[in-house]
Amino acid sequence: MELRHLRYVVAVAEELHFGRAAERLRVAQPSLSRQVRQLEHDLGVELFDRTSRRVELTPAGIAFVHAARRTLHAADESRTAARQAADGVTGTASLGFVASAAVDVLPRLVADHRLTRPLVRLSLHEMTTEEQIAALLDGDIDVGIGRDLEPRSGLSVSALHREPLLAALPHDHRLRHRRRVTMRELADSPFVTLPRDRVPRAWDRTWTLCRAAGFSPSFSQEANQFVTLLALVAAGLGIAIVPSSVRPLRHHGVHYVRVNDRDAWTEITIAIRDEEMHPTALDLHRMSHDAAQQGARST
Repeated sequence: MELRHLRYVVAVAEELHFGRAAERLRVAQPSLSRQVRQLEHDLGVELFDRTSRRVELTPAGIAFVHAARRTLHAADESRTAARQAADGVTGTASLGFVASAAVDVLPRLVADHRLTRPLVRLSLHEMTTEEQIAALLDGDIDVGIGRDLEPRSGLSVSALHREPLLAALPHDHRLRHRRRVTMRELADSPFVTLPRDRVPRAWDRTWTLCRAAGFSPSFSQEANQFVTLLALVAAGLGIAIVPSSVRPLRHHGVHYVRVNDRDAWTEITIAIRDEEMHPTALDLHRMSHDAAQQGARST
């Protein structure tokens, strides 16, 4: 028994006429009649009472048609589901992101994804860039949005956009009212940072900027999150070098000043596995690019 046999029987049941059913199905009437007869033979029951003047369903035929309609509907749903999955419009997509990207890129991406891909579950995982590398290679996430990630084996890495770096200064800092500062002007201030073992690129960039300005920074405290980092700044424990995307995290007593040094920038990067073929992953990768570019144009 094949799906076409079910369609034949349903068509005859709805038309109650083999000629009209054959025309609807675009098959020859003798062929339709022969295949329905063969199906009845295989089932061992008659599905239709036939006379020269009418065609009617038997009780067995009524039961068969009811079940056949459910089967055909399920087959159509399966076909649609397969096509949607192949097009990346159903399933699950998993995204890893650094906390600072959550302020700018993530809200735009999530809103666009929910609007255009309502049948795809977006699984979000806050993690450092280093954690994203392992998660991507292990297949735990599909796409990673990190910072300053360089190309590496097994991953395709590209830049989304660059952000300027800001000095987050406490309310009593002598430079808090300036529009721009140089790292050299911050040499006498202690620094608060994110932990080097968790975010080595951010730590190293602050260190490199300080060294390029001719001094070695004094690190007073560490914090695991930007919110905590800014609280430490507000408490007067030091200053922090942060990406401009954290500016919306307003904290009473913190002043943001643009760092004017040549290399005072950070790059938001996006990574996906080399040779990735899954449509939901590729679609999420494309949408992340679009969200980041929209954000860059609006700033």
